[in-house]
Amino acid sequence: MENLTQPEDNSSAVLDFDELELKLSRCRTQINSKLDNQRNLALILSAVEENIVNQGNNKTPIAYFVSFLALLDQSVSRDAVVEEKVATAAAYFLDITVPFTAKSLLRQEFSAILTKLAPILTNQNVEALLIKSSIGALEGLIIAQDSQQWLNTSNVSPKRAILGMLELSFDPRPKVRKRAQDAIQRILSTPPASPSPVHPAANLCAEIACKKLASLLQLRSGSKKSQKNKEHNSSMIHTLQLITAITSANSWPTSQVEPLCDVLLLASKTSDEFIVSSAFGAFDGLFASMSNDIDLEKFTAILQIIIDLKPSLNDTHIAVAWLAVIANAFLALAKLLPQTAVSKVPSILPLVAEFISSESKDIYSSASQSFIAILCEGIPDSLLTIHAGQEVYELVDDVISFVAQFVTEELFSIKYQHAVSSLIEIVTAAVSKFGNRANPDFLGALEVVGNWRTNEEFNFPHNKKAEDFIATCIAAMGPEVVLSTLPLNLTETSKERPGRAWLLPIVRDNVRLASLKYYQNEILPVVSKFETLIKNSQDPKSMQCKVFQTIIDQIWSILPGFCDLTTDLESAFTDEFAAYLADKLYSEVGLRVVICKSLKTLIDSNMVYTDEATEVSAYETEKLSIEGAKQNIAFLASKSSNILSMLFNVFSSTVPESRGFVLDTIDAFLRIVPAADLENSFNKVCALLKQAIDEEGEQQSKLENGQLLSATMMDLVVAMAKYVPESSLNALFSILATAIKMESNALMQKRSYRIITKLSETESGVNAIKQFNHELQKIILETAETTSLSCRPARLAAMQEILATVSSDDLSFIPSILQEVIMSTKDVNEKAREISYSLLIQMGRVMEKGGVIPNAGMLENEDAVKQANLTEYFTMVCAGLAAQSPHMISAAITAISCIVYEFKDELPQDVLLEIVSTVELFLTHNSREIAKAAIGFVKVEILALPQDLIQANLSQMLAKLMKWSHEHKGHFKTKVKHIIERLIRKFGVEAVEEAIPVEDRKLVANIKKSRSRAKKKEAGAEADKAKNDPKFMSAFEEAVYDSESEDEAEGNNNGASNGKGQPEKFILNTGDEPLDLLDRQALAHISSSKPKKFSKKNIKDHDFAMKNGKFVINESSKSSLESAESGIDAYLDAVKQAPVRGQKNKLKFKKTKEDDWSDSEDAPAATRPSKGVRDSKSKVQKPKQKFKARKKL
Repeated sequence: MENLTQPEDNSSAVLDFDELELKLSRCRTQINSKLDNQRNLALILSAVEENIVNQGNNKTPIAYFVSFLALLDQSVSRDAVVEEKVATAAAYFLDITVPFTAKSLLRQEFSAILTKLAPILTNQNVEALLIKSSIGALEGLIIAQDSQQWLNTSNVSPKRAILGMLELSFDPRPKVRKRAQDAIQRILSTPPASPSPVHPAANLCAEIACKKLASLLQLRSGSKKSQKNKEHNSSMIHTLQLITAITSANSWPTSQVEPLCDVLLLASKTSDEFIVSSAFGAFDGLFASMSNDIDLEKFTAILQIIIDLKPSLNDTHIAVAWLAVIANAFLALAKLLPQTAVSKVPSILPLVAEFISSESKDIYSSASQSFIAILCEGIPDSLLTIHAGQEVYELVDDVISFVAQFVTEELFSIKYQHAVSSLIEIVTAAVSKFGNRANPDFLGALEVVGNWRTNEEFNFPHNKKAEDFIATCIAAMGPEVVLSTLPLNLTETSKERPGRAWLLPIVRDNVRLASLKYYQNEILPVVSKFETLIKNSQDPKSMQCKVFQTIIDQIWSILPGFCDLTTDLESAFTDEFAAYLADKLYSEVGLRVVICKSLKTLIDSNMVYTDEATEVSAYETEKLSIEGAKQNIAFLASKSSNILSMLFNVFSSTVPESRGFVLDTIDAFLRIVPAADLENSFNKVCALLKQAIDEEGEQQSKLENGQLLSATMMDLVVAMAKYVPESSLNALFSILATAIKMESNALMQKRSYRIITKLSETESGVNAIKQFNHELQKIILETAETTSLSCRPARLAAMQEILATVSSDDLSFIPSILQEVIMSTKDVNEKAREISYSLLIQMGRVMEKGGVIPNAGMLENEDAVKQANLTEYFTMVCAGLAAQSPHMISAAITAISCIVYEFKDELPQDVLLEIVSTVELFLTHNSREIAKAAIGFVKVEILALPQDLIQANLSQMLAKLMKWSHEHKGHFKTKVKHIIERLIRKFGVEAVEEAIPVEDRKLVANIKKSRSRAKKKEAGAEADKAKNDPKFMSAFEEAVYDSESEDEAEGNNNGASNGKGQPEKFILNTGDEPLDLLDRQALAHISSSKPKKFSKKNIKDHDFAMKNGKFVINESSKSSLESAESGIDAYLDAVKQAPVRGQKNKLKFKKTKEDDWSDSEDAPAATRPSKGVRDSKSKVQKPKQKFKARKKL
């Protein structure tokens, strides 16, 4: 084995070692398994790994492979397996490691490895588990061989190995046979690199399998004994399974297809249903793998023979397999000869459709799926897009007509009524496949299904699938065709003309590439009729009026769909229609969302359609060309100026909280408006803004919605900012500079900052910010003191965009805004805090890239110019620690924590150490705000900084930190304890206990106790869980054998139990004689309740006396029935005292008063004291409420 330990060839394709390690780690975890085989594997793996380490080798795939192969060799002597357990484990691990071993090694040592595996594979007495693992190892070995190795004809060659694998694929043991067949399939699926795509062993495998099947068929026909036939049948099924494995690997040679078909046809004609089913499976794999030219006549003959083998309609076992073969055969034909396949559709579909009439759900479901597969995949899309006038077009048209007629006249007959759901799926798939060419052939099917859905009395059970079919028709043929076949009939309904308002939501969700003119002429006029009905109604709030209003809303909801890639935009979107929509926008607030969405869809759909990244189907191109979509955009651009003016007015009159959709529509039109019109519109808005600002200076002029006119106009300026032409940039930045300085108007300030963020969304806007960068910096710095607090997030966001375009030659903007950004980390607004943190990191990135900071020197002896780098940036941030106010110092520490965590890997070690030691000084500060920030920094330090740096400074840090371990306010003690726990997890208890001050070691002891307590609690919980786990494998065994639980249950029910949970038993007084436990009457003398002994005191309590040595019973009291005045009263008394059913069907017994009931189902309890009388041991309690039912009947 020395020659196997050569270094690994790096050029070989070796799988990731991590995957091998993952598989081996799963085996290692079984070292304590209760199963012997799993524990044995883990022990052997552990011994092998120990041996590899002792030899000084690394745990590589080759080392594992060589070790396990040597172990296998030791456990096999000549042709016998000496140690089967060791051999099984070695083969198992070889199966795992072979795919990860270098292929060059497997090729070089093929003979040696095969020689070691051969004794196991050829021994019939070896266990199946060992053979399965050996097959897996042999599979990896064969896959690794190159084409040169397959030319070897010696006794020890890949071909000899594959012959052995083929022998095992006929093994009588199912698992061995299945493993061998799967291995052959994988081997043939991965041929070695060669000019031929077919595996070198494909011919050999096909020839052997074919001859084997032919010989078995011959033997079966010659044998008359049933037992022999049974054995032959099993062997035939195994051979057919092997053929299926070879064909599914797409490796059956073309030259062997004809002999195979002949043999399979013979097998299909046998009387054994399992052989027939397996033969069909082999056919299925063969047809699915066909990718080369075929002999059409031969293929047609085979297909015809299979068709002639049509099984019974109710033969579940064979019918499903036969349907799959027919479908795959047709799909193979369509793949190779599409035009021929289309011509055969009319002859194939009726055969498949016959099985839909079967009563078996499995059969008619399979038949419907085969029908759909032949329609959808058997007719290529390329043939459907051929224009009229060609021969193929007429052929496809005839097929579509045949399918539609067959579905309408045959499948929709009463013969197939049990499979209506499957039929609707078929017709839905057909319409989806044929698209616009389904019109007008499928209108009959549409009418039938529509009538099923419309007829409410029929109570059609498949309404959802019927609606899906109608939706498919709308998407494929258009709403005009569907609504002409199934009219809405919203205004004039009758039995002959039923209303179909349920169609409106279906049209809304599926309409696209439709005619807007049709909507205007046929659907929209219904709205005015219903509006008239509502107006003339005596009660506008009646249910009928609400139904009318719902229909109106649904009709308007269809409009966006008709605007999605409208096919007749230029003729339909006239000035009159635009004026009508504008009038509705002004007059009806509820329609603004729908109309704005429709206008936005007009632009968005056409722009997406013309985008080069969008994939456009042939059906869409047929409806609307790319050039047509570009013309639509140009047409809308010509009208965009007027539409924008209208939208500006609507925006001004809409409540600020509900006008986002108007702004989105404005943004869509701003994208296509011509530059000249945009400039005019912008100038108008600027003029209105100036006028509003002037008027508001004198008096607060507000709009009807309560919003200031200046703020509304400023919103429009913000929306237009990123589209403004370069000629209007001066005016835009002039507005920004003016509005940003309005100290008393926070709304204007916020919108001014948003102009900068809006500009950053486009490339031209970024260039504008870069062009006016110095002016913007100046404005930002000048307004630092006058900015409202509510504008802080918008201001910081604007700073981010300005900083992104700042020049590296002048980074003075960073130190100028640094103090404000640091202070913003303590802002009450969460968004402002988040932006300030990201801005701190962004400034660090800019400084890291380098640059110049002019005028950085604040004193005369300092340099006027400094170079930008990270160390300089940290120096500037740390300068905030010298501030006078605790708030500023706290903010500076928070900022340092943020940037230290972000730049910990880029900073030098000495700078980090200096920052840490400086910030830790503030742990001893008396200000809680500063200390809180410093504790936060310590937490970041522990998480982010190198371990050796923290450990060197551990004692000093803890000495300062423990000052706050006794402070309860602000959760200081909890935070300190949390930090100590983290340090213990990182460095261990001993190191922390040694570094912590002596007087504070109680905290460490407390943490240790808490952890110990938590571990005990967890262990106790696990023990309880194990205790509560079932002791028996099944509920039946528990019921039969777990008598103790039954006794406990009985004992609990009786109420008397001993210390072990068992009920106590008492022996009644039997006189002088002892109780005979063997007597049949012994059970009558045993009681579960303690027997009561009567004394003289008990006799006195009873109502009887002694007279002349006799008992005299006192009969002064009468029975309850005798005391009643009549029989009726006695009956009423009995009824009143009877129990009644209460909540949860419990019996309730009456106690004393009518309102006093008991929930017990036992006899009534003792009478309670009357009202006002209090028992000495009881407490005054709130009287129970009378039981009332939750719902009224």
